[in-house]
Amino acid sequence: MQLSRAVVAVGLVLTAVGCSSAAPSHNDADAAFVLHMLPHHQRALEVAALAAATASDPRVTAFGERIVSEQTPEEQNLTRWVDDLDLPVQPDDSTMADGYIDDTAFARLKTESGTTFDRDFLLLSALSEEGAAAMANVELQGGTYEPALTLAQSISTAPDTQIPELRDLANQLP
Repeated sequence: MQLSRAVVAVGLVLTAVGCSSAAPSHNDADAAFVLHMLPHHQRALEVAALAAATASDPRVTAFGERIVSEQTPEEQNLTRWVDDLDLPVQPDDSTMADGYIDDTAFARLKTESGTTFDRDFLLLSALSEEGAAAMANVELQGGTYEPALTLAQSISTAPDTQIPELRDLANQLP
């Protein structure tokens, strides 16, 4: 009886140690990736939702809807990682990486309509994807946090897939 209590006690201690609330292992590259990719995704989602609601070309509308569908779970993961990794508050626009659609560009886009809106949305999105891919490649070179590396790997393919699609569609518009 004493032995089984000791085994149970040791098991409980080991379980408690395994469930500690310490932040998962990560480094500065992971922190920078998460802190910059989160607002990047948030803005991309705002822009994509605008396109889904107001684009004049159904292909542009569909692309906006696809971005919202694909990037919403990624944005939710990034938000969770800020908490999980105990990271500081997000940086403001002035520290954003290349490709971030700043407030000025977003405000201009919101005033546009028709083919002008569609083309500008597609070209801004291509620049945004280039910036995201650059951030992803930095994470892949120096990051250690496995979930961020997995997301970075997915994002890093944009120059081969999504960016050409965006530019091709922009060129097809009247």
